[in-house]
Amino acid sequence: MADTNPPGSLFVGDGVFMQGTMTVPGVASVDGKLQGQLTADVIAIQTNGSVDGKTTANHIKVAGSLTDTTVANRTLVVESSGVIAGSITYAEMEIKKGGSLQGSIHKIGKAMPSFGASAPPPAPAPADTSEVEAAASAEAPAAGHAEENP
Repeated sequence: MADTNPPGSLFVGDGVFMQGTMTVPGVASVDGKLQGQLTADVIAIQTNGSVDGKTTANHIKVAGSLTDTTVANRTLVVESSGVIAGSITYAEMEIKKGGSLQGSIHKIGKAMPSFGASAPPPAPAPADTSEVEAAASAEAPAAGHAEENP
């Protein structure tokens, strides 16, 4: 029985704990626990898997838990059982019903909104209708009186 992973891939099985910095040129699949820094082309965190640390990949799929810093340069998919907490940066994201995100979320290529002096001024408040009606009724007799006396 020869279960093999493709060259350049990493599989962290259920019940396995890894700690450190890992750079994976291909797919990193985590069904166990990983703590540290993980960089790969594709990261798949399975239902029982958890990663705590800085995670960077082109494509990230989370069905387990991912905490700390997450950077998905292309796609981030959060499955219905997936939980991500911390700083999240992504280009495109899909969250399935039941999936959870918590923390700061930033879209790659989108500027952060500015809340400084460059913000447009607020719209003026609507006038009180009683004041408008009073002004209109005050002007009406004057206009009518001017027409009677040329």
